[in-house]
Amino acid sequence: MLNPKATPDSPVEEQPVIGLIGMGEMGRMYAKHLSNAGWKKLHVCDLPQKYDALQRDFKSKDACPFQWSSTSPYCTESPRFHSHLFNTDSPIIDVPGITVMKDGHQVSRSSDFIMYSVEAEYIDKAVRQFGPSTKIGAVVAGQTSVKAPEKVAFETHLPEDVHIVSCHSLHGPTVSPLGQPLVLIHHRGPDWTLSLVESILRPFQSRFVYMTFEEHDSVTANTQAVTHAAFLSMGTAWKSSGNYPWEEPEGRYVGGIETVKVNISHRIYANKWHVYAGLAILNPSAKIQIDQYAKSATELFKLMLQGKEAELRERVYRAKDAVFKDAPKIRPILLSEDLLDKFSLGAPLERRQSLPPRANSHLSLLAMVDCWATLSINPFADLQLAATPIF
Repeated sequence: MLNPKATPDSPVEEQPVIGLIGMGEMGRMYAKHLSNAGWKKLHVCDLPQKYDALQRDFKSKDACPFQWSSTSPYCTESPRFHSHLFNTDSPIIDVPGITVMKDGHQVSRSSDFIMYSVEAEYIDKAVRQFGPSTKIGAVVAGQTSVKAPEKVAFETHLPEDVHIVSCHSLHGPTVSPLGQPLVLIHHRGPDWTLSLVESILRPFQSRFVYMTFEEHDSVTANTQAVTHAAFLSMGTAWKSSGNYPWEEPEGRYVGGIETVKVNISHRIYANKWHVYAGLAILNPSAKIQIDQYAKSATELFKLMLQGKEAELRERVYRAKDAVFKDAPKIRPILLSEDLLDKFSLGAPLERRQSLPPRANSHLSLLAMVDCWATLSINPFADLQLAATPIF
């Protein structure tokens, strides 16, 4: 009999059958951590055309020479991350407890807990196809980064005798889940269903954050939509001008806050495109913010071009007072210029100090704060709840 409070040390007959539909990078990360934790009944699947390759991957005899931690995707004897675990073109080591199924129908019919680890763009199609096969009384979750389409898909295509307790690990597959926020959404079902999901995911040692579908999308929009739009716009501007900060002949865009901006931009551009497509296009809360960000950037730029210094100064300081009024009470939020200057992307510090400072409007950053102020958003409150590693 299934025990909602079962642990990986419980007898096998008391353990839930855990199903993973979608074995991309996040699906594989979940499979690896759940297997390492000791869960003994994992049913996984991917697209039908990947079935043979997935079977080969999980039957590979190319064992890693190092020992793996049960709570981290990092090797315990090497600081180097083993990227082959999340590269679908590379075989991974033999993983105990995992059975590769042909499709989502087999996973859905056999599993007590089913997680859809597919892109938000395809969640409706996946649930429409496999949802009707869900085992009676099973608990279903999704790992999409935006929950509005996931909620609609679950409510539309899942049978009424199926429970919904969704989740979202607020980090990428190359980040250890230890201490990271893991959102749990108890949407439909008795209390024991939430207990079951907590028990299954507790070995991740993440920090559980309890929300609704709507709260999740609001929080992720408040902490990621405008920030990501700002740094993506910086990268777009650099590419369009054919002029990159770290390649400036004078080397005056490579120190201080410029180093922070460039590194965050690189980090964001290194992520999967569908993360931003889901966040910016499918999240209703994010659409409002991105529209306002574009408006704020345009209006501030006009004030700069028109030379309306007093009006520009008044608007910038009004936004600063609205967004940062409580920030110093929480913790220091600014790094000193001396500290930032210890890091550089180009010219040595001595050379930069000998050159006059290069003019920079920091329009993207100013527009970000102006947008939050205009919409009365306090990003620090949401960051305390569910900040992603980059922020």
